[in-house]
Amino acid sequence: MPGKQYRLLIVDDDQVILKLLERVLATHTHQVETCNDPIKAYEMIENKHFDIVLSDISMPGMDGLSLLRKIKNFNGTIQVIMMTGYTTINNTLNTFRYGAVDLIFKPIKDKEELLNAVAEAARRLDRINTILTTLRSETGVSHD
Repeated sequence: MPGKQYRLLIVDDDQVILKLLERVLATHTHQVETCNDPIKAYEMIENKHFDIVLSDISMPGMDGLSLLRKIKNFNGTIQVIMMTGYTTINNTLNTFRYGAVDLIFKPIKDKEELLNAVAEAARRLDRINTILTTLRSETGVSHD
């Protein structure tokens, strides 16, 4: 199952950052969509299927930590990577407490760090899918 293509949503209120991240990530194996409004992004998550979400923490309307909590309550298997230009120890701890798999600091100086974080999230999804497939075949129970 490694190498599966996952759907990725990038959420940031800065259009320049959205375009840059989209360009970096779309050149790799994942399908990428972007949204500059966290409230609309959550609606997209509810109505479409996304596997990985990359979200800024500081955004108007709804901060990234609130979005993270909503995402994890909606579907705990969605892998969420948070980004921030400035953070506190409390925000950092809450990022992981609320279920994010990684925290990337902006400006992103090393695109490999970003690509590695997304690749690690994809590996976690591969593992989750392997476990679910095994459970289905052993129990005959459908996940859906």
